[in-house]
Amino acid sequence: AYEAIDDRGWGRRSWDRLRGAPAARRIRFVDEPVAAALGYGVDVAGPTTLVAFDFGAGTMEAALVRTRPGESVRMGHADVLAKQGIARGGRDVDAWILDALVPTALHDWPEWSVALHWEAERTKLLASAGREGTFTFRNETWGHLDRAGLEGLLVQRGLIAEMRGLLARLMEDARNHHGIGATDVEHVLLEGGSTLLPGVREVVSEVFGRDRVREWLPFESVARGASLFGAGGRVEDFIYHDYGLRVRRDDGREEYELLIEGGTRFPTPDDHVVRYYAPGFDGQEALHLFVCEVGRVAGRSVSWEERSNGNRYYRPATEGERAFCPCLNEADPALPLDPPGSGTAPRLRVSFMIDADRWLCATVHDLQRKIDLRVREPVVRLL
Repeated sequence: AYEAIDDRGWGRRSWDRLRGAPAARRIRFVDEPVAAALGYGVDVAGPTTLVAFDFGAGTMEAALVRTRPGESVRMGHADVLAKQGIARGGRDVDAWILDALVPTALHDWPEWSVALHWEAERTKLLASAGREGTFTFRNETWGHLDRAGLEGLLVQRGLIAEMRGLLARLMEDARNHHGIGATDVEHVLLEGGSTLLPGVREVVSEVFGRDRVREWLPFESVARGASLFGAGGRVEDFIYHDYGLRVRRDDGREEYELLIEGGTRFPTPDDHVVRYYAPGFDGQEALHLFVCEVGRVAGRSVSWEERSNGNRYYRPATEGERAFCPCLNEADPALPLDPPGSGTAPRLRVSFMIDADRWLCATVHDLQRKIDLRVREPVVRLL
């Protein structure tokens, strides 16, 4: 990934030092989408169709590319099949927050402009992370913004519609010129800090499917991939996100019990994770096992708390943080308990494994009836 450097000043001196370093005698170039793909762990050795969605401070761009068998790994190049972009970025969102929270008379003062925009950006980052951002300037509070409020502002200002339009135009070009539809895209790579804004991941997932979207390294994917390419390293695939079961506490609040830890290599043995489940009340006729993706809250890994039962749990502090834990199998049928459950002894034994295609599969055994209700049944596809 290469950006032209001004001939004058620090950039040129740094580039000259880099070229003269012993470890940098050989300069290699890699297309940015290929670098992002490598950084996200995508194997580009074969023909792979990718969408790189880059949403940073000043622009929103999307490119549909296809890697070349052998050549993308060796030379770092890919074929760009379609591309769309608009001049819209995180700085626009900062300005909208400023307009929404601060009187015009205040933010029209040139000497306060930089400080006000920094505070707007800080408020945006907090709201994007699921917390409430408080806009404070010159020892006064001018307003508050949470994740829902920020998403509403983005909808009101038309950013979500602009994003849908950009992706629609991209795929229209792909269909008209190459016969490629959204279902033909194998991976979608999110780059740039503005991809952490509320609603962005959801729109991309609606267009291409949640299981194809890789969004957990928006700042690092290109640099990681370029480093991997330069070192001649190969991609080793593993599960990137944490996945948990959504459980309800005695006080009615929901939390997540860690099921599959990020970094797990696959395929796994059939009994990779084994859990036992008892009825929640006498007469219970069915049991749901809701699998949720517990990725990163605005780019930060969550903290799992180990309990006395040996399992680890995560409890979101706010509804905004809960938005980063989407359920992946909400519509799945419940596991039947026939006859209805009673007592506190375990009724079901569930063995989880991951197959070679990233599918989380479950084998469910009814301990009372001594029969299998499910055998290696696919539940959700993991990233």
